[in-house]
Amino acid sequence: MLFIIEALYIIFISLIFVAIDLNNFSGKCIVNLDMDNKKKAMTIIFIHHLIASVAIFGCLFSSKIILILFCITIILIITIGLINGRKCFLTIKINKLCYFKNYNYFPDFFYLIGIKKFDFWNKWGYNVFYISVFFIGIYKLFIF
Repeated sequence: MLFIIEALYIIFISLIFVAIDLNNFSGKCIVNLDMDNKKKAMTIIFIHHLIASVAIFGCLFSSKIILILFCITIILIITIGLINGRKCFLTIKINKLCYFKNYNYFPDFFYLIGIKKFDFWNKWGYNVFYISVFFIGIYKLFIF
């Protein structure tokens, strides 16, 4: 039961970020897409924000399933970031669908609080955050 409640919280958080994204960034592009590409774009945006919500807030939950998903998500994010120069493959797909010439990040939690505009975040803060919360998740998973 705890897993279901916490999963619903994560979905709710994700939907809030999807709504913010559509109002500020992706919505401008999606309006101009055909119906098939709109469905693809909306699915990609939701999945992206779902993954981001698990990665950012997953360590705050107590369900072992959420904590396992959180740890797997962090490992994937760091691995993909190292391999692909911190460029998310879902963001790349949206940029291609929308014909953006520059790489545009999704407006996630860090964008909303204004931390992405600082160089320290882009150079090393990103990895420090994810490694730190990963260890919090491991601690909660095995010790707490």
